[in-house]
Amino acid sequence: MGPEENEAPPEPAVGSAGGEPGGDEPGGDEQPADDGRADLERERDELRAIAQRTQADFVNYKRRMEDERTLIARSASAQVLTRLFPLIDDLQRAVDGVPEDAPTSWTDGVSLILQNMRALVVTEGASAFEPAPGDVFDPAQHEAVYYEPTAEQPPGVIVSTVSVGYRTGDRVLRPAQVAVAREPEPAADDEARIDT
Repeated sequence: MGPEENEAPPEPAVGSAGGEPGGDEPGGDEQPADDGRADLERERDELRAIAQRTQADFVNYKRRMEDERTLIARSASAQVLTRLFPLIDDLQRAVDGVPEDAPTSWTDGVSLILQNMRALVVTEGASAFEPAPGDVFDPAQHEAVYYEPTAEQPPGVIVSTVSVGYRTGDRVLRPAQVAVAREPEPAADDEARIDT
């Protein structure tokens, strides 16, 4: 054996790759693992927040679409109903103007058609309203067809109803057509007395 074989291998320098932990370079895997875990947790939290926002946006979108669908259906129903109202008025005039000598089967048939059309209106969620004489004129609910000079009612109140109005909930589909009271014009004799 030669002298080289009995010699001990040289010791590695402190801080080298094979050195002990605690040198110039990090020796253990703990710190990088903690940084990696924190990054993963932060990314997980961000993705969870994005998923929650997306889910909330989708729920809001579904609610808006349902509201819009309901509004479109209500609007379409209201358009059809407003076309039926004049027909109901005509049928009511026909029932009111039936001659006394008209056959009862004809009268009953027209009355039944009128009743069915009114039931259809109610089924679609609308209801008729008729202002009473003496009610205050409200342009949001009433349409003044003409003004009637009268001393019996104060100006601005309803004297009579020409045709009923219809509403669904608090929305007026067709205002009631009414005659509204106004002050009577002074007679010619009254004007002569005022001038003298």
